[in-house]
Amino acid sequence: MVRIGNKVEGARYTKRPASYVIIERKEDKKIAIATEGKTYFFLGGGIENEETEIEALKREVIEESGYRIKNIKYFDKVTAWADGIERGLLDVTATFYIANFDKKMTEPIEKDHRVLWVNPKEYKDKFFHEYQRYILEEYINRKGENSNDR
Repeated sequence: MVRIGNKVEGARYTKRPASYVIIERKEDKKIAIATEGKTYFFLGGGIENEETEIEALKREVIEESGYRIKNIKYFDKVTAWADGIERGLLDVTATFYIANFDKKMTEPIEKDHRVLWVNPKEYKDKFFHEYQRYILEEYINRKGENSNDR
Protein backbone atom coordinates (compact mmCIF):
# COMPACT_ATOMS: atom_id res chain seq x y z
CA MET A 1 0.00 0.00 0.00
CA VAL A 2 1.30 3.45 -0.92
CA ARG A 3 1.97 6.01 1.84
CA ILE A 4 1.40 9.62 0.74
CA GLY A 5 2.80 12.75 2.38
CA ASN A 6 5.44 13.49 4.96
CA LYS A 7 5.05 12.92 8.65
CA VAL A 8 5.83 15.85 10.92
CA GLU A 9 8.20 14.37 13.48
CA GLY A 10 6.97 14.71 17.04
CA ALA A 11 3.45 15.67 15.97
CA ARG A 12 0.36 13.79 17.13
CA TYR A 13 -1.79 12.22 14.46
CA THR A 14 -5.34 10.94 14.78
CA LYS A 15 -6.09 7.70 12.92
CA ARG A 16 -8.82 8.29 10.34
CA PRO A 17 -10.16 5.37 8.30
CA ALA A 18 -12.07 6.71 5.31
CA SER A 19 -13.93 5.59 2.22
CA TYR A 20 -14.26 7.60 -1.02
CA VAL A 21 -15.80 7.12 -4.43
CA ILE A 22 -15.07 8.15 -7.99
CA ILE A 23 -18.54 8.58 -9.52
CA GLU A 24 -18.39 7.96 -13.27
CA ARG A 25 -20.71 9.25 -15.97
CA LYS A 26 -20.06 6.99 -18.95
CA GLU A 27 -21.66 9.12 -21.68
CA ASP A 28 -19.11 11.95 -21.40
CA LYS A 29 -16.38 10.30 -19.24
CA LYS A 30 -16.74 12.95 -16.55
CA ILE A 31 -16.56 12.25 -12.83
CA ALA A 32 -18.48 13.77 -9.95
CA ILE A 33 -16.46 15.62 -7.33
CA ALA A 34 -17.49 17.77 -4.40
CA THR A 35 -16.64 21.32 -3.44
CA GLU A 36 -17.59 23.64 -0.65
CA GLY A 37 -16.53 26.58 -2.80
CA LYS A 38 -12.78 26.70 -2.17
CA THR A 39 -11.44 23.15 -2.38
CA TYR A 40 -12.18 20.01 -4.37
CA PHE A 41 -12.43 16.45 -3.10
CA PHE A 42 -13.96 13.05 -3.79
CA LEU A 43 -17.36 12.24 -2.32
CA GLY A 44 -16.98 10.20 0.83
CA GLY A 45 -15.31 10.60 4.19
CA GLY A 46 -14.58 9.09 7.55
CA ILE A 47 -15.81 5.72 8.71
CA GLU A 48 -17.84 6.07 11.90
CA ASN A 49 -18.23 3.64 14.79
CA GLU A 50 -18.76 0.10 13.53
CA GLU A 51 -19.52 0.98 9.89
CA THR A 52 -17.99 -1.00 7.05
CA GLU A 53 -16.21 0.89 4.28
CA ILE A 54 -19.24 0.47 1.99
CA GLU A 55 -21.75 1.56 4.66
CA ALA A 56 -19.69 4.69 5.34
CA LEU A 57 -19.39 5.38 1.62
CA LYS A 58 -23.13 5.10 1.03
CA ARG A 59 -23.91 7.33 4.05
CA GLU A 60 -21.36 9.97 3.06
CA VAL A 61 -22.55 10.13 -0.56
CA ILE A 62 -26.16 10.63 0.53
CA GLU A 63 -25.09 13.32 3.02
CA GLU A 64 -23.00 15.16 0.41
CA SER A 65 -25.09 14.66 -2.74
CA GLY A 66 -28.51 13.25 -1.81
CA TYR A 67 -27.93 10.26 -4.13
CA ARG A 68 -27.60 6.54 -3.54
CA ILE A 69 -24.84 4.80 -5.47
CA LYS A 70 -24.73 1.56 -7.47
CA ASN A 71 -22.21 -0.63 -9.32
CA ILE A 72 -19.66 -0.16 -6.54
CA LYS A 73 -16.23 -1.60 -7.39
CA TYR A 74 -12.99 -1.47 -5.41
CA PHE A 75 -10.34 0.79 -6.96
CA ASP A 76 -7.40 1.29 -4.58
CA LYS A 77 -6.27 1.92 -1.02
CA VAL A 78 -3.68 4.37 0.32
CA THR A 79 -2.40 5.63 3.62
CA ALA A 80 -1.47 9.27 4.11
CA TRP A 81 -0.20 11.84 6.53
CA ALA A 82 -2.70 14.67 6.05
CA ASP A 83 -3.77 17.97 7.53
CA GLY A 84 -7.45 17.68 8.32
CA ILE A 85 -7.57 21.43 9.10
CA GLU A 86 -10.28 21.55 11.82
CA ARG A 87 -9.65 17.86 12.63
CA GLY A 88 -5.91 18.41 13.04
CA LEU A 89 -3.20 16.11 11.71
CA LEU A 90 -4.52 12.80 10.42
CA ASP A 91 -3.08 9.36 9.74
CA VAL A 92 -5.52 8.44 6.97
CA THR A 93 -6.21 4.99 5.60
CA ALA A 94 -8.46 5.63 2.61
CA THR A 95 -10.18 3.07 0.42
CA PHE A 96 -11.40 4.26 -2.96
CA TYR A 97 -14.20 2.81 -5.06
CA ILE A 98 -15.69 3.49 -8.49
CA ALA A 99 -19.48 3.69 -8.78
CA ASN A 100 -22.42 5.40 -10.46
CA PHE A 101 -25.16 7.55 -9.03
CA ASP A 102 -28.45 5.72 -8.55
CA LYS A 103 -31.66 7.36 -7.34
CA LYS A 104 -31.82 10.76 -5.71
CA MET A 105 -33.08 10.10 -2.18
CA THR A 106 -33.08 13.54 -0.59
CA GLU A 107 -31.54 16.96 -0.68
CA PRO A 108 -27.92 16.91 0.54
CA ILE A 109 -27.55 17.14 4.31
CA GLU A 110 -24.24 18.96 3.98
CA LYS A 111 -25.63 22.19 2.51
CA ASP A 112 -22.22 23.71 1.83
CA HIS A 113 -21.27 20.85 -0.54
CA ARG A 114 -21.96 21.02 -4.27
CA VAL A 115 -21.39 18.22 -6.76
CA LEU A 116 -19.57 19.12 -9.98
CA TRP A 117 -19.18 16.99 -13.11
CA VAL A 118 -15.62 17.48 -14.35
CA ASN A 119 -13.05 16.17 -16.78
CA PRO A 120 -10.62 14.27 -14.50
CA LYS A 121 -7.52 15.56 -16.33
CA GLU A 122 -8.54 19.18 -15.72
CA TYR A 123 -8.81 18.65 -11.95
CA LYS A 124 -5.89 16.31 -11.20
CA ASP A 125 -3.83 19.09 -9.61
CA LYS A 126 -6.72 20.90 -7.92
CA PHE A 127 -7.71 18.46 -5.16
CA PHE A 128 -7.09 19.65 -1.60
CA HIS A 129 -5.52 16.45 -0.26
CA GLU A 130 -2.36 15.05 -1.80
CA TYR A 131 -3.61 11.47 -1.42
CA GLN A 132 -6.73 12.31 -3.45
CA ARG A 133 -4.58 13.93 -6.16
CA TYR A 134 -2.55 10.71 -6.24
CA ILE A 135 -5.70 8.57 -6.63
CA LEU A 136 -7.06 10.80 -9.40
CA GLU A 137 -3.76 10.47 -11.27
CA GLU A 138 -3.95 6.68 -10.85
CA TYR A 139 -7.53 6.71 -12.13
CA ILE A 140 -6.53 8.75 -15.22
CA ASN A 141 -3.59 6.43 -15.92
CA ARG A 142 -5.63 3.23 -15.54
CA LYS A 143 -8.49 4.56 -17.65
CA GLY A 144 -5.95 5.51 -20.32
CA GLU A 145 -4.63 1.94 -20.35
CA ASN A 146 -8.16 0.63 -20.89
CA SER A 147 -9.15 3.22 -23.48
CA ASN A 148 -9.45 2.71 -27.21
CA ASP A 149 -9.19 6.44 -27.92
CA ARG A 150 -5.49 6.97 -27.13
